[in-house]
Amino acid sequence: MEEQGGGAKIILAVLGVLLLLVITPIILFMGGGDSEEPDPNAPCVIEGTPIGKGNDGTSTVKIPEQYREAVEKSANTAGLPVGIIAAQIQQESGWNPKAVSPVGARGIAQFMPGTWEEWGNGKDPFDPFAGLDAQGRYMKHLAGQIADLASNEKEKIQFTLAAYNAGAGNVQKYGGIPPFEETRHYVETIMGNAQMDYSSTCEAPGGFDFGELQADEWAHPMPNSRMTSPFGPRACPLSSCAGMPFLLKHEGIDLAGSDPYFYAPTDMKITYASIGNIDKLYGSYGNYIFAQMTEAPYLVFEFHEAQDNSLLVKTGDVVKKGTPLGKPGATGNSSGIHVHFQINNPKTSVFDRPAINNGTTYDPVPILRQQKVNIQ
Repeated sequence: MEEQGGGAKIILAVLGVLLLLVITPIILFMGGGDSEEPDPNAPCVIEGTPIGKGNDGTSTVKIPEQYREAVEKSANTAGLPVGIIAAQIQQESGWNPKAVSPVGARGIAQFMPGTWEEWGNGKDPFDPFAGLDAQGRYMKHLAGQIADLASNEKEKIQFTLAAYNAGAGNVQKYGGIPPFEETRHYVETIMGNAQMDYSSTCEAPGGFDFGELQADEWAHPMPNSRMTSPFGPRACPLSSCAGMPFLLKHEGIDLAGSDPYFYAPTDMKITYASIGNIDKLYGSYGNYIFAQMTEAPYLVFEFHEAQDNSLLVKTGDVVKKGTPLGKPGATGNSSGIHVHFQINNPKTSVFDRPAINNGTTYDPVPILRQQKVNIQ
């Protein structure tokens, strides 16, 4: 009996070991799924560093935990991205429910007394949850008033923000964002902060009107550079812009820095490479390159002001992401050594001789940031 009992113990021990060998990996595997999921409204991360990080390593801009559910509900009511409502609250009150502006706007969403009387449902304007609820309903109302003007989701967001700042009547009057500096700055700031501070994927609110863009990262068109001139309206860069109104809008961005070359941001075909100072556009563009992505959405790129005799590609070449194209210079209409980088609509004509102002252009910064390229 004792010998049989000892054998049974050995068998049980072996079975126990086998059971542990089987169960332990299962437990570990199941436990791996318990790791914290990434916050979809965390700051955009570029080159491993979240934008808006403080000295202690914590994010300085994010939705406060106590307001997260209310902000999401507000955004759902408004039919807008969560990041837009969050960036708007950040801009209006800095998440301070007791905020009072110099003109009398109150609460976390900064409603004026008259507007709050209509939208506050009789609640305390300093109640942050009442404020966020009212914000969602009010933004939905404004979005409905400008809906016929917007041709895509991005415009809907921009026009709704403009209506909040300048009134829906002004948006309707001008057929879009009114030409008021305060309103334009308001819209640009919130759109930018929604992308950088409240989107862990770095996605631009509303996307882009040329369609979807692959999530693969692009190469930096000029690493270790700084942006010396942004996209958009600017003062005349010449002594006179008479007859040349296109100069009053910068169609791309200028990058200057220590890197000796500028590069292809993605795989692309060189549709035109200039031939130096005998080229008809040399006086404006200097040495320049036109190129088009080899895959959807087939964006068109322009690079201007390259150094003389520095272009490393020719018309018809197909190059890979990160290929050096030439050296930044100060040729053409230039005030210093840099490269002008421009992104055009995919429908831009690129197979004929390039021409000045020959297509719809986009601000490269939101596109580059969505591709995790850091533009400072």
